[in-house]
Amino acid sequence: DDERRAHFEEGRGHFESRHALILTWRPPERRRSGLARYVYSDSESRTARYADTVLENFQTSIREVEQYLGNVLSIRRMVTQSVKERGGFQTARYDELFQFIRFSITGENHPVRLPEIPMYLDWLATAEFSHGLTPMVDSRYLAVVGIDGFPAESWPGILNSLDLMPLTYRWSSRFIFLDDQEARVRLERTRKKWQQKVRPFIDQLFQTQSRSVDQDAMAMVAETEDAIAHASSQLVAYGYYTPVIVLFDENDTRLREKAEAVRRLVQAEGFGARIETINATEAFLGSLPGNWYANIREPLINTRNLADLIPLNSVWSGAPTAPCPFYPPASPPLMLVASGSTPFRLNLHVDDVGHTLIFGPTGSGKSTLLALIAAQFRRYPRAQIFAFDKGRSMLPVTLAAGGDHYEIGESDGDGAPALAFCPLAELGTDGDRAWASEWIETLVALQGVTITPDHRNAISRQVGLLASSNGRSLSDFVSGVQMRELKEALHHYTVDGPMGQLLDAESDGLSLRSFQTFEIEQLMNMGERSLVPVLLYLFRRIEKRLTGAPSLIILDEAWLMLGHPTFRDKIREWLKVLRKANCAVVLATQSISDAERSGIIDVLKESCPTKICLPNGAAREPGTREFYERIGFNERQIEIVATALPKREYYVASPEGRRLFDMALGPVALAFAGASGKDDLKHILALKAEHGDAWPAQWLQQRGIGDAEALLHNG
Repeated sequence: DDERRAHFEEGRGHFESRHALILTWRPPERRRSGLARYVYSDSESRTARYADTVLENFQTSIREVEQYLGNVLSIRRMVTQSVKERGGFQTARYDELFQFIRFSITGENHPVRLPEIPMYLDWLATAEFSHGLTPMVDSRYLAVVGIDGFPAESWPGILNSLDLMPLTYRWSSRFIFLDDQEARVRLERTRKKWQQKVRPFIDQLFQTQSRSVDQDAMAMVAETEDAIAHASSQLVAYGYYTPVIVLFDENDTRLREKAEAVRRLVQAEGFGARIETINATEAFLGSLPGNWYANIREPLINTRNLADLIPLNSVWSGAPTAPCPFYPPASPPLMLVASGSTPFRLNLHVDDVGHTLIFGPTGSGKSTLLALIAAQFRRYPRAQIFAFDKGRSMLPVTLAAGGDHYEIGESDGDGAPALAFCPLAELGTDGDRAWASEWIETLVALQGVTITPDHRNAISRQVGLLASSNGRSLSDFVSGVQMRELKEALHHYTVDGPMGQLLDAESDGLSLRSFQTFEIEQLMNMGERSLVPVLLYLFRRIEKRLTGAPSLIILDEAWLMLGHPTFRDKIREWLKVLRKANCAVVLATQSISDAERSGIIDVLKESCPTKICLPNGAAREPGTREFYERIGFNERQIEIVATALPKREYYVASPEGRRLFDMALGPVALAFAGASGKDDLKHILALKAEHGDAWPAQWLQQRGIGDAEALLHNG
């Protein structure tokens, strides 16, 4: 975590976009609105003051705009926020609108505190302005890039590339609406000007017909007539559009370089652009909120083109805090990752649901992503992590974090602790005894015995006797139960049977800490009679630990688990109920076809709002493409997945947004999250056996990180 923090703090060029919509309304003149008093019959309308009427009309218009735009955009009002000062005796108020206005004027973005008595509004921006070819605001130079030429056609997000520039700027898009009558008058004036250019002046003067006709003027006349028809139909509105980009910098040379970079990018998109000189002051004033009279660009455009030109979307940067309401207030996001000039805060949660699907072919970086998610999740207080692994890819990060890594089904080999369970150890509550009875019934049924009421009574009676005794092993249960049929069925799971090494211990070897990883590759290769009892017990132990603390269950190679009825049913249950226990389930699989055939793909799609897709060059091919479409991906998203860089880029999609990101792993993170090869794992186990808990420093040194001990000590 320290390595990643240092990486982003040292980096340059990390910027986020913020959008503001400022509405300015010019009220009608008093003498023009006076007639309205005599139109209405009620005395209240006739006696209303002019200022009150204007304010009421403005507020009504604001509400209507907010309601209409709220149907298609995510918007909110700029508000005044109250913050308790140190000591908590006084409350300070900070206004977002004033902060934005001050930023527009001075280029400085910081909170603006309101005085207790609302006055001194004229002193909102106390800065000196120096007029000239390169204006200055206090000690900061000012440059304005004006967009003065449009391409022949537009499309949505035509200038989205501006959002990727690694610099601070303010893009002002001012649109002055005209009503349909005024728009038709001005368009008709434009049509007449072009009509006069169709025929030469001599032909018009002497009323002659020559063959000389200006074809361009004829085309412009036709376009203008179409515009008049559109304005008359009221399908679109027309107005004056003035786009400028304002930049500030204390260094004149550096400011010029920034302005040139912006101008080149705008021109590359087919627009005309210039760096304002003589018109710089006028252009700057026209970009300020509420200024409707300065730097008006004459040609009219309609609202369809306006929707293409203005920045309605931006690069998604993620929520600045963890969105889960069950976490401590203002908890940090899961991790900060990078892609281009805009950083990305990755959160698995959408509101209080953190269930996540991870898809990707083998070798695309899935295990590294899971290991990093597990490591970063430990930043939350009292966090718990339970990982079901295949191939021991989580072993390095688990051991380095002081967690327990269990090789289920393995004996004392490769330094891994031998693990044996005592499933009947906890019988203190009615719920524990009910689960134990049901678990034993499952074991008996797996041996082909049909459970009868007599069987259930005998099992329940013996479980009750075990609850009051010291010996609670499965052998103790078998020796006490009176029915021979039950004894023979349970023989498979006692020390005299093949599963006794796992399920017939005197005491339980599973001591759940805050970070547990279960290697289940060997277990999944066992038959159903051996697999199901172990899984049911592990599920029980994990569920008892879910008491409301932030918890994470990771299922790597979930295609193995989705293919087994017991595990599949448990996953279905977890996705539905664990949200209330503040637990997120992360399922990762490389087999898209197995997920499709699991029978719960609809549950996975609905219950997992966050989906992370690893690069997959086959995403566009028939068969695979249909799966991505079924989980909600469109053609563009499938193209991104197909062309992303393996082991480097990841594509996340959630209801909050979509983003291609790079985890930006440093050498320390790669040493633990990316070390999943067999040779690396053997080396790590050897170092742990030799150096104990100090093995991470030795491992980092052997990976070429010289200050490993100091780094781990500071962490």
